[in-house]
Amino acid sequence: MEYFLLPFREGAGALRRFSSAGILISAIGVGVIAAIQTEIQSILTILVLVVIGASIARTRWRVVLSLAGKFEVLILFWIFLMPFMYGETILLSVQLPWRSLPFYLEGLQFGVLIGFRMMTMVILFIAALSHMTLSEFIGALRTIRVPVTILGSLLIMLRYIPLFIGERKRMQEAQSLRGYDYGTRFERIKSLGYLIGSTIDRAFDRSITVYEAMTLRGFGKGMVIQASRLKRGDFLLFVLLFLLLLFTTFFLQSLLMVVFQ
Repeated sequence: MEYFLLPFREGAGALRRFSSAGILISAIGVGVIAAIQTEIQSILTILVLVVIGASIARTRWRVVLSLAGKFEVLILFWIFLMPFMYGETILLSVQLPWRSLPFYLEGLQFGVLIGFRMMTMVILFIAALSHMTLSEFIGALRTIRVPVTILGSLLIMLRYIPLFIGERKRMQEAQSLRGYDYGTRFERIKSLGYLIGSTIDRAFDRSITVYEAMTLRGFGKGMVIQASRLKRGDFLLFVLLFLLLLFTTFFLQSLLMVVFQ
């Protein structure tokens, strides 16, 4: 589970109060609300509410933040790129050997807006997925009518990628113990080629094994994926989602106008 690209909950215990479909639908709804906001203060408010709600739900913040940190470079890229792309008010100019590159205020504001919006989306969905297992996640996707063919491919990918990463890590450790990291440049290049070739070869062998196992289980002959049924507690999530929509549409805009004007 440590190699998963998503923070799925371990164990077979089912969700008690809310269903995985209710959590996923609510997360998508909050994401849509955050995506249509045009003010930084509004997005920050939604981010704070998401953090508070996730904390009440006992989210595993150590796992969530460690995975969210992997998107830090992408977020910072947009924040620092947009000020150089467009705007009218010049804050400063960066002198380059061939020209002067202006740094615009409007671009900085838009970059910060995009950055906080992306941060909110990442934390929101990672926190939501951290409360369900892989099978519950697949069941939630089935509930919102995602095609079974896509779900089958997604399930195999999420199961197979951690095995591939673990295989590569074990081979790198084995090569390090044999001293290939301290050889000549030619030996290191040769070692890298052997690592890539062996990883592809083992991945191919393992893919055949996985395909044969899935075929014996009936994959390709009407794959059955159970949808996640909604629970009574999901009504509370939908009510909170509706209240958030009203808050960001009417009350928050009025409050921001009073505070900042």
